Amino acid sequence: MKNNIIPRPPELLTVEQFAQRLQVSRATVFAWIQKQILVQGRHFLKIGRVLRFTWSDDFISILLQESAAAVVVAPVTLSPVAVSRKKTDSALNWEY
Repeated sequence: MKNNIIPRPPELLTVEQFAQRLQVSRATVFAWIQKQILVQGRHFLKIGRVLRFTWSDDFISILLQESAAAVVVAPVTLSPVAVSRKKTDSALNWEY
């Protein structure tokens, strides 16, 4: 027997509502858009200057999966650099 539960359609939220649900500021939401963590057409709609964010029951899990897939760890190589500083009577420890 099939489960006859119909999933709820996604809600459309304003920037303020979206930020409030994630407990972040509006500035953080716009920073995420600029860094393309939130992508137009996938996470939000833009009609003129109006932004609407799609919110569904599984939004957070989808966003976490996408962000985990996008993380690329590059190897870090350090080259030794000779730093020559004159010792002075200052309180700073330049040799640290």
